[in-house]
Amino acid sequence: MEETLASIEIIKDNDSYKAKIQSGLGRYVEYENEDFENLLQQVYEDIQEELGTTI
Repeated sequence: MEETLASIEIIKDNDSYKAKIQSGLGRYVEYENEDFENLLQQVYEDIQEELGTTI
């Protein structure tokens, strides 16, 4: 059975990147960073914290 763990949208807005995360548990958060790799690190840490050892 499939289950959505998180929905992630990443957009480029001028000179920065934005990530919008909606977790399967209903939590919504946005991150913004000028460095794409740092933004991905923030997203990764957020998802890891939310899901714990599930991933």
